[in-house]
Amino acid sequence: MKGRIVLSGIILFFSFQAAIHAGTDSGDDDCRRAVLAAAGALSAEDLSEEEVERLEALLSRPLKINAATRSRLVESGLFSQYQAAAVIDYRERHGDILSVAELAAVDGFGEDAAVLLEPFLSFESHALPGRSSSGPSFVRNSFTVKSSVKMQDDTSDDGARPVPQYSYGLKYRFDLNGSLEAGLACRSTYSASVFPPETMSFYAAFYGTGALGKVIIGDFNARFGQGLAMWSGFSLSGIPAQGAFSRRSSGISPYRSYSGEGSHRGVAADFTVGSFMISAFVSLPGSRERFSGDGQREIHVLPGVNAVWTGMNGQVSLTCYASSRSLSAVSSGAGDEDMSRGKFVSECIASADVRYSVRGVELFAETAADIMHGTAAALGGCRFAPCDGLYLAAGLRYYPAGFSSGYSGAIRSGTACSNEYGAAVSGSFSFGRRVALAGRSGFGSEAAGHQGSFSIDLSHSPEPKYGVDQPSSQFKAVLSYTCFVSGMLSMQWKISERLRTYGDRNRTDIRCDIGVSDGVLSSSVRFNALICKGIGLLTYAEGGYRRGAVYAYLKGGLFRVDNWSDRIYAYERDAPGNFSVPAYYGRGFWVSAVAGVKVSRWGKMYFRASYTGYPWLSPSQEKKKPGKAELKVQMAFNL
Repeated sequence: MKGRIVLSGIILFFSFQAAIHAGTDSGDDDCRRAVLAAAGALSAEDLSEEEVERLEALLSRPLKINAATRSRLVESGLFSQYQAAAVIDYRERHGDILSVAELAAVDGFGEDAAVLLEPFLSFESHALPGRSSSGPSFVRNSFTVKSSVKMQDDTSDDGARPVPQYSYGLKYRFDLNGSLEAGLACRSTYSASVFPPETMSFYAAFYGTGALGKVIIGDFNARFGQGLAMWSGFSLSGIPAQGAFSRRSSGISPYRSYSGEGSHRGVAADFTVGSFMISAFVSLPGSRERFSGDGQREIHVLPGVNAVWTGMNGQVSLTCYASSRSLSAVSSGAGDEDMSRGKFVSECIASADVRYSVRGVELFAETAADIMHGTAAALGGCRFAPCDGLYLAAGLRYYPAGFSSGYSGAIRSGTACSNEYGAAVSGSFSFGRRVALAGRSGFGSEAAGHQGSFSIDLSHSPEPKYGVDQPSSQFKAVLSYTCFVSGMLSMQWKISERLRTYGDRNRTDIRCDIGVSDGVLSSSVRFNALICKGIGLLTYAEGGYRRGAVYAYLKGGLFRVDNWSDRIYAYERDAPGNFSVPAYYGRGFWVSAVAGVKVSRWGKMYFRASYTGYPWLSPSQEKKKPGKAELKVQMAFNL
């Protein structure tokens, strides 16, 4: 293992030399910022694997805005219902949208929104100027296979050598003319058996061109309104930035992630009739687990429907779903007395949400009724710009303890939209002279010299929660500030504070990131201190090389975290479709190397090697923690 440490040091040294002599391309950092902005997050540590995988897939295969139907525009999660309708109307009246500057001129967008969406969109056109085109016919197959191996240092006293652990993942996607699509994804992690796969997701989708938007069979996401009734998959916990306040619902969309977490399995469809879009689905919760070998998991039937009307200044949406008791209980007749009282349905939620814009102020609200338990929840808020360079958002939420929140994903401070009353305010700001960013040109190549965001959130749980037998309260505040000293040098500060009446009473997180980039050469350094039970410290430096079809990045860091409550999460660069945010705890260091190469016009290969060592003991430790080495290989083919 000492040889591994020496090798890691050699790799780190030569990779930083390569970065200095060959330079880097800031494109990856631009893509990361685009992902964060689209998700309404301040840092990658706030996101989930499924959300990052979804947005990175859009980066690698941008949405063809001139060929996409309204259903595809909405399902991407990049457009509101009104923006999607505006794009369709613009294409019919004026022809294809040929640039981000032209998109900014479309009703419902503007420069900031257009620049935010640019990395996820393709403006490919196959028509004469002023006309709309559908593009040529095509058949596309993409296949990705990945595998990794992990080893620990030998620290046992019985002479037994550590056993390597292996994991793998497979993904396939087929696309015919953008109208017929199918996909399969599966994987097994280190702790799971090799076969059958630990998780598996699959889908087949047909996209129509008229009233029929799409039909999906298999795994899908369902995200409606502000998420108070139905929002499957990832939902950002907390309100770190103004962009996280008002949700941009994606309706029904295929599920393409490895993780398989939070999605539905069944059949779904949506239809567009004039200003209305109607979505309906029937899923079978528990069937995924039964399919993966969990014979004890109960299966339920979950039908749902959503109808949204979109007008010039807003939209109104109605959502309703019901969940049956388990099919085994129904078939066996267990609890017939309950069934006679209407207990065949174990859960039924109906909601209404509205979004309305007046004189630049966006108002949004949703209320949901839990019919089985006789309770109701509600949220509401607004977003507006009181002056140039300042955007504000504020909101209130009321989630009683009796509200069933099994499929909710609205804004919140805790883990569920239940037993929480809250109020929040957030904003983003920019001021100062415009700075021309090095290595960029054209629309969106300048940024305000000073920009940032802030948020304050108060929440109260009137019923016992979080392991305490009395009401509890929480206060969260986040401040982020970025200064572009020049077009090459930027510095970002992020300070967050959390105060609670239970558990760890306070948690202060202070982070500073410094980046230097001239469009060719770039590097970044992070300093992080976290105060909770004690003081946790982490720092790292990263540099890389990108030119043409080859890129490589190296990172090295140190951490000193003696209490688990003081653990610090740090995003790790990985191959596309992978997401790694380890929690650093103990006293040690780590080095990692990531590389990618285009081996042909159809294929790419990615590598990631890392080592984490713990050469120093924490005060509470009697024995050193074993170091861990990991190697990942991924191959992706597009045919």
